[in-house]
Amino acid sequence: MALQMLTNVSIAFIYRDAAFKSETTSQTHLGETLAVLEEQGDWLRVRQEDGYEGWVARFFIVEKPATWENHTFYHHGEQISWIHQSPDSQSSSIRDITLLSRLPMLDQQRGWVHLLLPDGVQGWVKNSPRALMDSVDVEQLIQTALRFQGIQYHWGGRSPKGFDCSGFVQTVYGLNGIKLPRDAYQQADIGTRVDDDFASWAAGDLIFFSERTAKISHVAIALGDGDFIHASGFVKLNSLNQEHPDLFLEKYAKLFTRTMRVL
Repeated sequence: MALQMLTNVSIAFIYRDAAFKSETTSQTHLGETLAVLEEQGDWLRVRQEDGYEGWVARFFIVEKPATWENHTFYHHGEQISWIHQSPDSQSSSIRDITLLSRLPMLDQQRGWVHLLLPDGVQGWVKNSPRALMDSVDVEQLIQTALRFQGIQYHWGGRSPKGFDCSGFVQTVYGLNGIKLPRDAYQQADIGTRVDDDFASWAAGDLIFFSERTAKISHVAIALGDGDFIHASGFVKLNSLNQEHPDLFLEKYAKLFTRTMRVL
């Protein structure tokens, strides 16, 4: 069995190669389990929980304790918060925590949760748990997407600190109980293709775009009537419907490739 590590910071970047000058390809969240595939100096090639592989700097991660999974886990529900030394917002902060973080819960008191961090440090965060979805509600999925409006684009991003297009889609669906692959071209193979006429699209469908080559290069979430939400510059609304001039962009109409129904 491969050595398992845990991400010890709120967000650590995954790189294509074992160097900071290399291209960032994804992010790993605080408390995420990483399977070690290869070691090279201060770098480890790892497999993330979604199956994605890449390199992470060793000082962002720690070895996973054998008893880690024996705990009751807290799933954080706020986009970005601080973990404090005591259940008091005026106490010193230990590190930040983002949406999708998963940490052992040791205790609760007065609206605070006592957490165990991967390196053994303990701290407190204001109790804001994330509901774990066991069924898909389309309206809730769309509300999840809309709450991320304005978050900046970051190549390789899949967190409130920055999203790329496929990281945004993967996060929105993941928060609603649906696991999708990491990259847009992989997501384009999931589900059933629907008619190219946006009148037949349903909220939650995935809209795909291509530039220059046939390979999928961009993905968005349909909202209905040709409108969609996506990460491009920042998370925002656009449309393929010319009757919505404030949102319509001809660029996307030209690059549109297909729409897939996942739900």
